[in-house]
Amino acid sequence: MNNLMTQKGLVARFEAAFNRIHVKLKELTTGTSDHISYSEALYKSRVRHNVVRHHYELLKQFGHLRNALVHQRFDKDHYIAVPHEDTVKEIERVETLLMKPPLALSIASQPVVCFNPDTPIREILHEVERSGFSQFPIYDETNFVGLLTEGGIAKWMSKNIVSDFISLENVVAKDILVCEKKHNVHFISRESTIYDLEDVFEEAFDNNDKLEAVIITQAGKRTQKPIGIVTSWDLVQIDQTILSIVSQV
Repeated sequence: MNNLMTQKGLVARFEAAFNRIHVKLKELTTGTSDHISYSEALYKSRVRHNVVRHHYELLKQFGHLRNALVHQRFDKDHYIAVPHEDTVKEIERVETLLMKPPLALSIASQPVVCFNPDTPIREILHEVERSGFSQFPIYDETNFVGLLTEGGIAKWMSKNIVSDFISLENVVAKDILVCEKKHNVHFISRESTIYDLEDVFEEAFDNNDKLEAVIITQAGKRTQKPIGIVTSWDLVQIDQTILSIVSQV
């Protein structure tokens, strides 16, 4: 009797965690909890989300086990397979990670180095050399006014070179911004997760609109100073960074 109760308890825990995972995968896939099969929701959500992709094979095996539990019983109290306690703990661990994913801030560069429109270009070039950063948000007293990049600096220099000489005297950030192309920059709040971050980049990609940077502020407003920044270059490293984070959960 005790063994049967233990088995039923493990099955109940497994099915509860599985059902919550299914709902979350549907939300990640469709934005709602509308009907879509577990396997379809899993396949589609792995395309956009690293956490799902990292656990894809494990989540697929959870689906097989759940089908065995639901559809292959001897009778209502006897299962053809019963999940081991370690398996139940593992699906609950993955469920927790899916429900409470790492914040976007966890993979962002921080603190953010930003300048005002009147910052001398010499100071900015010194920061490029010191930090290796290639993109800097420019803020006036109350608002984001643009993204200054190495490309913009190079373009300004090519336009202002005279007899192999470039004078940086009195040149400030706003002079460079005139030469910058229009950069696509998105703002998200400090509470945004890596799901939100990935959705922003994927949406821009789907619209064939290159996203230069995602700036993280307290409430996701361009009138707030940045507390983190994720650039398109960071996407090259995002998979490995997230793998490191999820392995610690």
